[in-house]
Amino acid sequence: MSRLAVITDPATATGFRLAGAETHEAETPDQLRAKLLELIKGGNYGLIAVNGRLGADLGDDVNRLLRGRALPVVLPFPVPEKGRVESGEEYLNKLVKQAIGFYVKLR
Repeated sequence: MSRLAVITDPATATGFRLAGAETHEAETPDQLRAKLLELIKGGNYGLIAVNGRLGADLGDDVNRLLRGRALPVVLPFPVPEKGRVESGEEYLNKLVKQAIGFYVKLR
């Protein structure tokens, strides 16, 4: 059975714990990569959600390990910057631009 794990900073970890998700804390990108490698190698995870700010660059070692594997799926999630909260529409526009290379106005 595949499980869900979340790796995020201590400030957002509490919300995931309250939702019942298996949560691991990391304060630096290096800590996040180390924990992610540990979960990929040793666990039966279907989805590992990672803090988008800390996991912006997962590194060659993680990418090499994930290459050619169906599971786990590593999903970065956005964490609002202090003092600024991005709207859902802004986030979707950014995802579309990353996927196809240009902005598309959504109606």
